[in-house]
Amino acid sequence: MSAGEPVAAIVGMGDAYASKADRKDPLQLATEATMAALADAGIGKHQVDAVFTGRSPWADKRSQWSNIFISHLQMPVTLDSEITLHGAGLTSTIAVASQMIAAGAAEYVLCVQSDATELFVDAVAMGSEADSDPQYEVPYGPTIPSLYAQAAHRYFHEYGMTEEDLADVAIANQRWGAQHPHAAKRKHGEIDREKVLSSPYVATPLRRWMCSTWGGGTGGALVVTSPERAKEARDPVWVRGYGSATTHEYLTDRMNMRSGRFAGLGEFPNLTHTATVEAARQAFTRSGLTPSDVDMLQLSVNFAHMGPIVMEDLGFAKKGHGIDVYREGRTGIDGDLPTDTNGGWLSFGQPGISCNMDSLVEAVRQLRGTALGLAPKRKPRTVLVQGAGGMLAAAGVMVLSGNEAGRP
Repeated sequence: MSAGEPVAAIVGMGDAYASKADRKDPLQLATEATMAALADAGIGKHQVDAVFTGRSPWADKRSQWSNIFISHLQMPVTLDSEITLHGAGLTSTIAVASQMIAAGAAEYVLCVQSDATELFVDAVAMGSEADSDPQYEVPYGPTIPSLYAQAAHRYFHEYGMTEEDLADVAIANQRWGAQHPHAAKRKHGEIDREKVLSSPYVATPLRRWMCSTWGGGTGGALVVTSPERAKEARDPVWVRGYGSATTHEYLTDRMNMRSGRFAGLGEFPNLTHTATVEAARQAFTRSGLTPSDVDMLQLSVNFAHMGPIVMEDLGFAKKGHGIDVYREGRTGIDGDLPTDTNGGWLSFGQPGISCNMDSLVEAVRQLRGTALGLAPKRKPRTVLVQGAGGMLAAAGVMVLSGNEAGRP
């Protein structure tokens, strides 16, 4: 497969939602999404050759969750596995599915994930043990926001960012989220700088409106197949290219890194570049596309400073200038680069490990013209989905095109 040709296609998509008023556990959400995806693809569960998930949901921490899921559906397959690059693993499930299909080892692969953390788990009591070094970090009692706040402080120091800048990111995402029926922060409506900057600190310099919330529950499922088989599909979404990279596990590991194999991440140690740089390089190389070919973004912005950082790492702005993309209104409904059109992690919320699947579902819906919330005035032809996880640790990038732009 040469650069520029689709490497695979998504021919089925399903999504499912839960709330405090309509509780569903991760298995229920994943099953509902999968049944919808199979129906959308026009296939039966017996035609699925492999199933890939991310790591087990926060709301169902059993090991071998992917195997538990296929057992629940009575769906034997030749291979099932969890792709566990933190949140970036969900993007990478499509990459692994594409590789398996290209190798002739599968005709249809199901990528699925769900979670409903706040509906079944005391999220506050969880702390950050899962993302903190047990020997060098946990004894000091860090929270996930406090660990990300360290990167925010460094970003402020190196590039002159301010809290006002981060407020603009929160405002931009909330304009989308206020119009999405399943966004966790929809009830608050649109916001302004005063609203953001008067909210209490969670971990300086991050205020409440600069942080994502858990959200309710979501499930998403995607059926992936070959470009040849997808030519007969009703409304395929073409996988143009993908990339992934992971550099460390805990934040103290990153702060002690003095060298790395990925040149684009800058001189170490640093907290202002992420593995997204390398993941994007791979995705653009494999797709034969460049940032100028992309007209929509779905990003993993769990804290407001990650918006401009990821913009820069993807190549949409020079380092230190990612905030300009937000300031100039480019991410909005009238902009040339609509971003996080369901509200993103900041406003749609993070139901748990399913948050990157939520971004993929939103990308497919926007490409198909079936958005549940707002759609930009110009329907996108090519959408880039960026997933991240851990403390600046892992990243996956996927470039998807709609039927008009991507049919081989």
